[in-house]
Amino acid sequence: MATISHAYHRIFDEPFEIERAFDADYLLYASAGTFILDIGDRRWMLPPQRAALIARGTIIAVRSKGRATASSVLFGDGEFEAPLPACQVFGLSELARQMILHVMRWDAGRDAADETANAFFRALASVAAELATDEDETWLPKPQSPGMAVAIDHMLEQLDRDLDFSALAEAARLSERTLSRRFDAELGMSFRDFRHRARMVKAKELLLAGRDPVTEIGLACGFESTSSFIKAFRTFAGATPRQYRAGKAG
Repeated sequence: MATISHAYHRIFDEPFEIERAFDADYLLYASAGTFILDIGDRRWMLPPQRAALIARGTIIAVRSKGRATASSVLFGDGEFEAPLPACQVFGLSELARQMILHVMRWDAGRDAADETANAFFRALASVAAELATDEDETWLPKPQSPGMAVAIDHMLEQLDRDLDFSALAEAARLSERTLSRRFDAELGMSFRDFRHRARMVKAKELLLAGRDPVTEIGLACGFESTSSFIKAFRTFAGATPRQYRAGKAG
C-alpha cells in the first residue's frame, strides 16, 4: 500500500525517548526545545529552529532535553527524486517554516486524492531537499563501548573546563593509553579534536536555544576569551556566533 504524505504536530511537556524506523522519508522540525537523534554511529543535536531530514527505513532514537515542540512531516512515495542520506540537519528559511506550519492541517486521515495537499507536499519536499544540501554540522560520533560512553558523558558534562585526560581515564576505569586508542578507534578523532567539536556543537545549541550573550556562551564552552571563541566558531561554522544565531550561517 502506497504511503501518502501527511503531517502531525506534538508538544512534549516532559522529556521523552523513543526508538523506531519510519516507512517514509521523515522531516522533523524542532520549533521549540532541543532534540537528540541517535542514528547509526552518530549523535545529532537538533536545536530549536532547525530541521532534520531522515531517510525512510532509518532506525532512529529520539529524545528531548526537556519541554519541546515538534512538527513532523512523513513524505509519501516518490516525493524525492533520489534516496536521501540517513540524516541531514539544516536551517530553515522563513518560507520553509511557513510551509511546514501550513501542512500541519493534513494528518494521516486526509484524503489521498486531495490535489491541493499533494501539490503542497511535493513543493515542501523540493524546498527541504534544497535546504538540506547546506547541512549544519551538529553531530558527534557515538562511542561504541561502555567505557568510552562513560568517558564521553563525563566530558560533555564539563565542557566549560579543560578536563585533565587522566581524570577522564579514571572516570572511565581505563588506562590513559587505552582511552587514547579508543578515541581514535571508536570516534575517528583524538580527545582534543572531539572535545573541540563537542564545544562547537554545544555553542550552536546555546546560540539557538536562548538569548544568552556570546561572551557567556563562550565561557560555557570552555573559552577564556570572547575573541578566541568567535575565531574558533567562525572557523567551524563559517559564520560568527551572532550571524549563526541570526540564521546567516553558510
